[in-house]
Amino acid sequence: MTYFRYFVLISLSVSIFKTGQGQDPDTRLATQCIQALTDVMVHDITSPPVASRSYVYSLIAFYEALRPGDTVRDGIRVHPGFGGRLNELTPLPQPDPGQTYDWLVAGASAFYRTAYAFVFSKQIFQQSWDSIDCQLHRRPVSKEVYDRSVVYGQQVAAHILNWVVKDHYIHTRTLPRFTPGTTPGSWQQTGPEYMDAVEPHWDEIRPLTLSAAHQFTIPGPAAFGTPAYTKEVKEVYDTSLALTDNETAMARFWDCNPYAVQTVGHLMYSIKKISPGGHWIGITSEVVSRQRPADALYAYSLVGMAVFDGFIAAWDEKYRTNYVRPITAIQQSISPTWEPLLQTPPFPEYPSAHSVISMASAEVLTALYGDGYQYTDSVENSFGLPARHFPSFYAAAGEAAISRMYGGIHFKEAVVNGEALGHDVGRQIVAGLAVGRMNE
Repeated sequence: MTYFRYFVLISLSVSIFKTGQGQDPDTRLATQCIQALTDVMVHDITSPPVASRSYVYSLIAFYEALRPGDTVRDGIRVHPGFGGRLNELTPLPQPDPGQTYDWLVAGASAFYRTAYAFVFSKQIFQQSWDSIDCQLHRRPVSKEVYDRSVVYGQQVAAHILNWVVKDHYIHTRTLPRFTPGTTPGSWQQTGPEYMDAVEPHWDEIRPLTLSAAHQFTIPGPAAFGTPAYTKEVKEVYDTSLALTDNETAMARFWDCNPYAVQTVGHLMYSIKKISPGGHWIGITSEVVSRQRPADALYAYSLVGMAVFDGFIAAWDEKYRTNYVRPITAIQQSISPTWEPLLQTPPFPEYPSAHSVISMASAEVLTALYGDGYQYTDSVENSFGLPARHFPSFYAAAGEAAISRMYGGIHFKEAVVNGEALGHDVGRQIVAGLAVGRMNE
């Protein structure tokens, strides 16, 4: 008998950004711009590394075009530009000092043109943007000022896009797919889709603040067949059998799988959600909701850098170690029918990239807002998951990291050393760009 699988795509691309009362209206509009980019990336099932690239360049363009209108307060320079401070980014075009601009229009125009270059479903992005464009056109400025602002934003976008084309992404599109190893302990494709490994050449992408993808190193994973390896495998298995309700909730809250497949009988459901980087961009939106646009876009850009450079560093280690996933190891040595709580992502195990980018983001946000900054993360409300409260960004990053072991997709060693790598990446950004405390 022949069975047919029917695919039902469930796209949960609803707002992950807080837009409540008390929010700065211009910052609210900026978050709507970012939401439009998030929506189309969810629809397109954009992989986490590629999503990080779309976010960071678009956010930097937004910030750089908006920043000139808010760089000095009380005679003190607030947020300097990134030109000359990020790898290969030359100083950006400057506005005419004798002219008037609407800086939000300039920033949004730069963001739109930059983001449009990245997205695949351009018509969907354009549909979202049309409503934003209507709001921008209702701003109380003359047509002359509006048009001048758009032109300046486009100049900034053109500069950013000229920088983008040199980041080696196009070259990586021409390289061969990854071939799984045959030695014991190496990564193998995993069900239910047995997808090819995602972005095996991401270590060749130019980082923004790191000197190289391998600038920071961490100890390698336990060698296959050693007592340490056996202990790691058994720990994940034993943990999966005794998960508490809270641990299960943690795992689901931080899942952030852009393309999870669920099967019910012969019906296969493919559920699309935000990427891990999108979750931290969403967290940032909750923190900056009442801030001025320049402050908000500065924070967004820095978190975008943490996620982007974090993925480059994590992917460099992943494909160098080419380490086996728990589902493969456990089914081979303990239980052939074991399944993890979460669907295993299609790339090597070590380290946990969630741990890397979460801790890198926490470093940046802590530098901006201080340790002990309490907040409620409602990013996953739109995906049917209750909000979680955190006493600090470090606490949130730590929960995101350990949740990967609770989900059965990472070993403890990948979590702990992934956090260490994330700390290094985040501190590099903070120190290299002299990131200091910012008032809310």
